Amino acid sequence: MKYAEEHGEYEVSRSAQTILFAGRGPWNEETLRRGTEEIGGTIKQLDFNLAWGGLSCLFGESLMPPSAYQAFEKQTHYRKKIGMTALAVVIQDSEITNTIQNQLSKAYQSAEIDYVFLPSVEQAMAWLLEKGIIFNNQEVITFFQQNLFVRPNQY
Repeated sequence: MKYAEEHGEYEVSRSAQTILFAGRGPWNEETLRRGTEEIGGTIKQLDFNLAWGGLSCLFGESLMPPSAYQAFEKQTHYRKKIGMTALAVVIQDSEITNTIQNQLSKAYQSAEIDYVFLPSVEQAMAWLLEKGIIFNNQEVITFFQQNLFVRPNQY
């Protein structure tokens, strides 16, 4: 459920040892707070004896104001601390891809997360496999097909 003061929308899931995130920004602190709780609950389902990672597909102007960014950076450090091995990010339907990459890269580099920006979910899946992150291909593809946050006038 999205609250009135929230900006941005997203969906979270898991496939084996991979956290899946699809969303459209920009995001504010309220959305990030709720998202952190939901992602945290999904992370708790992982087997921490195995490598785990994430695959995110971001749509639109997926940026955060400074207050939300600080919370995001803190969560990124926490995820690294509890064993996140690799993160692949796909940015689609955006006029500001480089700006988004710059903002996210600062947090990922600060936390020393092994990350990459790739143009497609399929390439992101291949990269994660190279890093030893396991997932079910069909679950990942289905999740991202069902959670395309494209603008309403697109098809």
